[in-house]
Amino acid sequence: MATKKFAGPSPYKLRQTYPEDDYLHTEYVNNSTANQASRSQAPPVVGAIFGLGRAGSIHLSSIVNNPRIILKYIVDDRKDRFADLKKFWRLSSDVIFITPAEANRVYTDKSVNVVFIASPTWTHHDIVVNSIANNKDVYCEKPIAENIEDTKKCYEAAKAKGRTLFAAFNRRFDPAYSNLKERVRKGEVGHVQILKVTARDSPLPTIDYLKTSGGVFHDCLVHDFDMSCWVLGELPIRVQASASALIPEVKAIDDFDTIAFLLTFPSGAVVLGDNSRYSAYGYDQRLEVFGNKGMIKVENERPCHSTETVIGQEGIKLSPIFYSFPSRYKVAYQRELEHFLDVVQHGIPMSVTSWQTLAVSKIATAAEESARTGKTIDIDWSKDDIPAVYS
Repeated sequence: MATKKFAGPSPYKLRQTYPEDDYLHTEYVNNSTANQASRSQAPPVVGAIFGLGRAGSIHLSSIVNNPRIILKYIVDDRKDRFADLKKFWRLSSDVIFITPAEANRVYTDKSVNVVFIASPTWTHHDIVVNSIANNKDVYCEKPIAENIEDTKKCYEAAKAKGRTLFAAFNRRFDPAYSNLKERVRKGEVGHVQILKVTARDSPLPTIDYLKTSGGVFHDCLVHDFDMSCWVLGELPIRVQASASALIPEVKAIDDFDTIAFLLTFPSGAVVLGDNSRYSAYGYDQRLEVFGNKGMIKVENERPCHSTETVIGQEGIKLSPIFYSFPSRYKVAYQRELEHFLDVVQHGIPMSVTSWQTLAVSKIATAAEESARTGKTIDIDWSKDDIPAVYS
């Protein structure tokens, strides 16, 4: 009886609410109420996808399950897979399978208005240029091109034609990371002093992939640099990096597999990062922001996140973290696609801008130079036309 006085009114008399962070419940509410405002009413786009490798298979899954897209072409150099893909995805005869040698069919087909690029890095530039020249909007896995100058030309061509050129930095669209960024920008941790980012890959990529990846700084660390600048809303003025090749096969191709870096920003914030090509225990992805008011961090996610095991005297065991990026960032990939379609169909501002993509490439180049020379590299942004509000 001692606590009955704290009972308060019946819960039926209270207004029912749920936390905004529960994005899956929001999806349920929209579906159960047939909320028209939550769904695009624009006619579907007609698309083509280039490349069905690591990233391409993820995008194909999202595309064929998205009612906002009619897939017309699949372009890949492995003809022996075409029949199996058609059967597995239950694709109609309206979906046309072609090889890269026949890509001109995509470019000249006026019914196709969007192109998805997930082919090897060295192919990106030509596909982007030809697609834009034929008035198609482009969704491209990073990088847009193999170097900064060609990337600039791609963006200039898109601007001249009035087309969308979207660089796919998928981590921005992860619910946990986007929530962290929003809370940082609301001032919850105050003035950010230290940001820590950890990214350790799983499984170990093939050497054939690494040979065409553009190197670990432009393939992997660009995501760490992008997340740091996106959360902080500014660009670093100094970068220091140390890197090693502890795996003989990686060393043989003059790349690195173990990297640590430090970025210094105009606000005084410091970013510390570590990156590895191989994590034996799963896909390790963590982000921490520390400020004068407190700290926010995103820890690793787990497929069976609520499972704990206590057997004998071994203590508490948790289920393993996600094995690789397709599972860890599945929702992020889906949200990223929805954002691109909103840009193309409804004209909302593109969240990954040309100057951000170019800036991240510049940071990656400076970081690699630091790692190879042992020098601290100062970065000058005075000639890069960066807006006062970065992100």
